[in-house]
Amino acid sequence: MMGALMRPPTRRRGGPSLMRMLLPLVLFAVSTTIVFAAVHGRDPEDHDVPVLERLRPAWIVAQFSDATPEIMLLLVLMMGGVYATLHIGLRPLRHLSLLAGDIAPATIEARLPVEAAPREVAPLVEAFNAALDRLEVGLRAQRDFSANAAHELRTPLATLQAQVESLLEPDERRAASEEFERLGRLIAQLLALAEAEGGAPGTNTRFDLVALSRDVASDMAGFILSGGRSIGFDSAVVTMMVDGHSGLVETALRNLLENAVRHTPAGAEILVAIDAEGVACVSDDGPGVPAAIRDRVFERFSRGDPCGPGAGLGLSIVRQIMERHDGQARLAASARGACFELDFRPRDRRDDHSLAPARPPSSRIAM
Repeated sequence: MMGALMRPPTRRRGGPSLMRMLLPLVLFAVSTTIVFAAVHGRDPEDHDVPVLERLRPAWIVAQFSDATPEIMLLLVLMMGGVYATLHIGLRPLRHLSLLAGDIAPATIEARLPVEAAPREVAPLVEAFNAALDRLEVGLRAQRDFSANAAHELRTPLATLQAQVESLLEPDERRAASEEFERLGRLIAQLLALAEAEGGAPGTNTRFDLVALSRDVASDMAGFILSGGRSIGFDSAVVTMMVDGHSGLVETALRNLLENAVRHTPAGAEILVAIDAEGVACVSDDGPGVPAAIRDRVFERFSRGDPCGPGAGLGLSIVRQIMERHDGQARLAASARGACFELDFRPRDRRDDHSLAPARPPSSRIAM
């Protein structure tokens, strides 16, 4: 233990170790004790020796040369006591750090328990909670503004669309309608983003992921088939119960399907699949995601086609929804096309999961 403490400190996380900071104090305490004992003398005959003589290092070494094992034992016991005290005393801080690590935008209302912190650290915990209070106020104001603005824009946009289309010639009306549809999608995405980031409390329920995925694929089948693409559904299990907000998960699946339609040519096949562990996958056999944007595909306003109709919010909303469900949205490895996975499993059960077809193609349900 002494050798490990004497090695040069390496800063991995935070500042120097408390053990390394307290080691000089322990050595100073032991040295002071030895010097004090040497000055006062161990035997009555030593009192006749001048004090300055008793302070010489040679005198001290001669006096305590036969007590070296006891001194080393005292040093080890003191360091062991310091280590045990720090280990036990810092245990509440380790617990608080775990609680702080779980605080995210979706759980911004959570606070650290001040009563669980040592008295000396309680002011720091209170200041941290106060900072969270300020952040929560700003975050909720931002969410409310986005939701209210998007909601208030719906009615005037619909009115403006009707007025403009009534004044345009038939050949110009189609281009205007496409622009209004694009604005409508953007407003809907802003509303979905505000709901995914904030979410109403008490809306979580237990729902069947298989049934929900099948219904979403069925509802969007007409839209997908009208664009010249095909869609299928496959599941390795009959039911898969998940705790969460079914409406938000439906939004995530719809965004993935719309993303697949937007980035695949006519004739492409889109598949919604659920594996035996409850991982949902929306895959296609299109050109796939460009390597240049694979690492930032879930970032806001990140678009594979800068000139495309999307606003770059769809996949960001998918990630926000999965984070609210303590899940993970990821782009999985695929031999062809793109494969986006929604993993609802606990964190300790996740891995670099790559969804393979759960059944042969003949078992798929064509929509």
